[in-house]
Amino acid sequence: MLEAVPAAVAELIVPRLGCVVIGIGAGAAADGQVLVWHDLLGLGSGHVATFVRRFADLRSEAVRGLSAYADAVRSREFPAAEHTYTLPADELDDLRGRLGRESDGDPGA
Repeated sequence: MLEAVPAAVAELIVPRLGCVVIGIGAGAAADGQVLVWHDLLGLGSGHVATFVRRFADLRSEAVRGLSAYADAVRSREFPAAEHTYTLPADELDDLRGRLGRESDGDPGA
């Protein structure tokens, strides 16, 4: 792994190593490249390293989605019936009966 190494230095070193070299900010001479996916998808904010290339801007879409989710939860629009599990009526009645007995002090019923 070569990180934050000038490309000219990587070009000199990589052929001499005799192993697979992964670069992050070390130019194109490495055998492979890695970027933090938050950086390459544009999910972060603030300082961006010189070697980062943003291939998408998902941050604004993520903020939009998270805000919409929070609004839906606050307004009790989500979860709706189609987003929940159901229980057959007879099993629900049985559970209600058992819970009623527990509240009477009979947890083993």
